[in-house]
Amino acid sequence: MKKRIKKFCLRGLLFGGIGPLIYGIVMLILYFCNVDTLSNGLMIFKGILSTYLIGFICAGTSIVWEEEKLGIGFAILIHGSILYLSYLMMYLVNNWIPKNPISVLIFSVVFILTYLIIWLIIYLTEKNRAKKLNNHLK
Repeated sequence: MKKRIKKFCLRGLLFGGIGPLIYGIVMLILYFCNVDTLSNGLMIFKGILSTYLIGFICAGTSIVWEEEKLGIGFAILIHGSILYLSYLMMYLVNNWIPKNPISVLIFSVVFILTYLIIWLIIYLTEKNRAKKLNNHLK
């Protein structure tokens, strides 16, 4: 268990910084283009911190794929649930979506559909790759 927690934290620290870096670059470009952006330092800080935390969690949750005992369905459920709750929390904390049931429902539907589409693409790609490999081995 300690090994998994250590790996989760290491991956989060390594890859969590990419999101805030992108956010900072976007803010810099908007600044130089004289686009009116958030001037509230606290809001910017919350945005950068939230982006970092999302990156940290996304990178860290990749350890779920290394646990073969879980099975692919349960691993997808765990991974998807952690990501969903993390994104929803960050979106609500930062007021990136309104705090009302309709907005949360729309966010949830979009998140779940996007997550499922991504997994369908991965599944079909890997299935096709396995088929080609099996044909090559025959």
